[in-house]
Amino acid sequence: MEISLRLEKVRKSFADKLLFSDLSYTFYKRNYHLVGKNGVGKSTLLRLMVGLDSIDSGSILLNGRYPVAERSINAKKIFYIPDDLPIYPFLTGHEFLSWIAKLRLSTAKEIHRVMERLELTANQNSYIADMSFGTKKKFLLASILLGHADFIILDEPLNGLDKNSQQVLLEMLREKAEYSGIILTTHHEANIDLLHPITVGIVENSLVESIKW
Repeated sequence: MEISLRLEKVRKSFADKLLFSDLSYTFYKRNYHLVGKNGVGKSTLLRLMVGLDSIDSGSILLNGRYPVAERSINAKKIFYIPDDLPIYPFLTGHEFLSWIAKLRLSTAKEIHRVMERLELTANQNSYIADMSFGTKKKFLLASILLGHADFIILDEPLNGLDKNSQQVLLEMLREKAEYSGIILTTHHEANIDLLHPITVGIVENSLVESIKW
């Protein structure tokens, strides 16, 4: 079965504001750059796609079978990083990655490899609460590079990273793309050419490929 994330006639509103109505699109095991004007609902759409926000009607199915709202099933199949930093301040960097690795059946060798690539080894014994924004962000991003997922979904993953870290992250995502579909938003558009993504724009309640902004 081909890996897919299918939206069918999705409707979502907040109070009196309608964000999406009859939204349909299918993502496959490819790289996607989700674009749209500010306030159009990019972050909300990502949260809907991982089951963290509920839809009013329609369906979002992983691999044609699993509703994304069933987080117990999809948590190991979809890795997601939001724009903010939902990370545990009372853990050290290494403790955090070890916990994630245990959930995803990854190895100590893989933790070491990811930390080394992202230049996190020197910070592994520091508490997350004491880290800079950029270092916290790198540990959070390192967590989605452990194990294998059907989809990796990232909201502004390059924010807070220096140019070298951005380049390394994109190279590692390109490696993960052998196994996973990757969907991301970013304002650093020039940098993501490394992924050769399909550009998908939110336009008038539709998802349209190859939109230029």
